[in-house]
Amino acid sequence: MKRIFKLFFKLVGLITHIGEKIKNNIQRSIRMQLFTTFILCALGSFFVSRAVLPLFENINESAIVDYSFSMRVMYFQAHDIAELAIQENSVDSIRQSISQENEKMENHQNTLKMIVTDEDGEVLYKTKQVKEEHIDLHEEIRNAMSFTMNQLFEKGFPSMVTSREEFSTLVPLTLQDKKYYFIVSGLPQGEVITSTSEGPIPFFIGVILFILSFFYITKRKMTQIESLAEGVMEIAKGDLAYRIEKKGQDEIALLTDNINQMAEEIMSSIEMERKVEQQKNDLITNVSHDLRTPLTSIMGYLRLLREEKYETKEQYDEYLKIAFSKSEQLKNLIDDLFDYTKLMNDKNTLVRQQVCLNELLDQLMEELVPLAEQKQRLFIKHFPEHRIFTALDSEKMFRVFDNLLINAINYSAGDGKILVSLEEQDNLIRICVANESDAFTAEELNSLFERFYKKDQSRTNVTEGSGLGLAIAKSIVELHGGTIHAKYKNETLYFIISLPFPS
Repeated sequence: MKRIFKLFFKLVGLITHIGEKIKNNIQRSIRMQLFTTFILCALGSFFVSRAVLPLFENINESAIVDYSFSMRVMYFQAHDIAELAIQENSVDSIRQSISQENEKMENHQNTLKMIVTDEDGEVLYKTKQVKEEHIDLHEEIRNAMSFTMNQLFEKGFPSMVTSREEFSTLVPLTLQDKKYYFIVSGLPQGEVITSTSEGPIPFFIGVILFILSFFYITKRKMTQIESLAEGVMEIAKGDLAYRIEKKGQDEIALLTDNINQMAEEIMSSIEMERKVEQQKNDLITNVSHDLRTPLTSIMGYLRLLREEKYETKEQYDEYLKIAFSKSEQLKNLIDDLFDYTKLMNDKNTLVRQQVCLNELLDQLMEELVPLAEQKQRLFIKHFPEHRIFTALDSEKMFRVFDNLLINAINYSAGDGKILVSLEEQDNLIRICVANESDAFTAEELNSLFERFYKKDQSRTNVTEGSGLGLAIAKSIVELHGGTIHAKYKNETLYFIISLPFPS
């Protein structure tokens, strides 16, 4: 019993699984949904039209009088009598049947006529209502054949006869070496047959029900398509924030997702274009400002020198020194702009070569020691004992490290210690430059790598730098397939570069 229950539950589970699978397939395909809807509506309409059929049968009821059964009775009766006479080889059995028919005629006024003739047509025996003494056999045979040809026969008998005409059947007999003809004729009795037909009403009910049910079931899908069309129209008008509501899992739902995603991508693309346009405008404004400031100073001091508005040789040298310093700053700014523009070019390529990062950082820190000592800064390095090699563009990456170290020298606070570390971690090469610094907010950290960004947002003193150094550094690192980010923790600012090992 347990085994039977186990098999039963397995069967139920299998049927449920198959049902769920079929349901999912139907839900994901419009073609299957329409096909299933069509089949269900057609079956429902058919069964309803069959169910209402009895209500309309009496409307189309008709009655027909059929005489074929009576003709069959007369035919078989004649052949039965003839068969009995043949078996007895005597005409007496026919004579007896005629006598019995005469008795019936007296009691029931029967109109059946029976005649026995010889081969010449002379009437030998007959029922009382027969007046003829001589029968034209050829005429009787022709009448019988004419009836046979004019009526629809099935197995020798008319399937249905609706007109009442005298029926006659002739049976040839040979009894005691003599030839006889047994003729039975008379008006057949009618049988009323009632018939009903479906008529067009149940069919039209089925068709109307099919149309209504099909339209009702598909109304939801049509509404979804209309909603999709309205959504596309809204998006086409420029409302890229409009999102079409997704319903179901079929192709229309997939199309809805694609249209929403397309609108999202177009909106993002437009936002990006606006941002790029704004950046271009900001770039022009910032460059104009940063170029104008040192250029104004240079022109001012050169004007003083040209107009000899100085009192001593020392003052002359001071004006000349300031003008030269400002021109160097102007050159550095132009160089930074040129480098940044090159890095933004998609066609910019790297010249990779195997470089030992330990030696590259050591060399750079050695070159910056005089500047660090001048600013009372101290480099502290944490390098692994083994040398780390990787393929990179040494000239470009040298600029990245140089920019980070110079920023650390210029903006360190506290005891002036600058920590430089190098390590391998999670299949990445990580370089970190850290120094004590003033506090940074999360928004300021995110803005550090933007073009022309300065922490105090002041554009009046270009001695602080062009504001492009970290933007250039980020572009170079990303060109190498790496990442650079900043974090502030425990009053220390960290710049962390992650470079992948080249495959």
